[in-house]
Amino acid sequence: MKIPSGAMEAFLEVARTRHFTHAAQNLGLTQSALSQRILNLEKLLETTLFVRGRAGPTLTPAGEKFLSHAQTVEALEADYLGRETLGSVRVAAFSSVMRSLTLPALAPLLIDRPLPCTLLTRELGELAELLRQGEADFIITEGDGGREGVAASFLGFEENVLVKLKRRKVPEIYLDHDPLDNTTARYLQKQNKRKFERRFLNDIYGLLDGVKLGLGLAVLPRHLVKNEKDLEILEENRTLRIPVWLHYLEQPFYTKGQLEIKAALESHFRAHLPQR
Repeated sequence: MKIPSGAMEAFLEVARTRHFTHAAQNLGLTQSALSQRILNLEKLLETTLFVRGRAGPTLTPAGEKFLSHAQTVEALEADYLGRETLGSVRVAAFSSVMRSLTLPALAPLLIDRPLPCTLLTRELGELAELLRQGEADFIITEGDGGREGVAASFLGFEENVLVKLKRRKVPEIYLDHDPLDNTTARYLQKQNKRKFERRFLNDIYGLLDGVKLGLGLAVLPRHLVKNEKDLEILEENRTLRIPVWLHYLEQPFYTKGQLEIKAALESHFRAHLPQR
């Protein structure tokens, strides 16, 4: 059984865009022609690769498995032809490590040569799904994965500390992203404090700005606040340590660009985060 290259190309584009119309436009096809390629591929493989829904197509378990194969074939072809894959290498991370660590890690690599790379900031709970559905090539997240077909590389510990504005009395209100953000709760539970007042400021840099304005206290990563002269760390030795991992799909082959991005992330994170 030989899989037509056009069918493979159509599958990868739909998996990347999660949109049949956009995928068809990117490939210069009509939507009906693209859909027919996907249907023919599903008939050939005797399985359903996508679930079609209002939110767009999502990969089935069989589709996730085939995605790994398709990406490997694409990477092998790109390497043989001496070029990168047509699609950008996509790196997704949670907010406290994107601007502070991920972007500086990749900047030298992106300046040296025009390697297509897209950086995505997402909530922790969204990252695994991005990888599973083929919307990211690498994710930086908590935990070691523990799922078949996903490789994990330990990057270090993000140490969270309690901070406030220096030389100012501030209200004992704890700043968090949103009601689902449990970082402060996890920190305070270690101090046996379970009841506290909260205020929500949307993202990690909103929390940092809120502390600088004296709006309250916040549990923030040490690497974000260590050079902030207007802030002080309360109880220096009390920390909430969160393990940070790099996840990516296991493949027999990776392009040179993918390997360079992986190496750059590992080197930079390990140089700036505690390892034990």
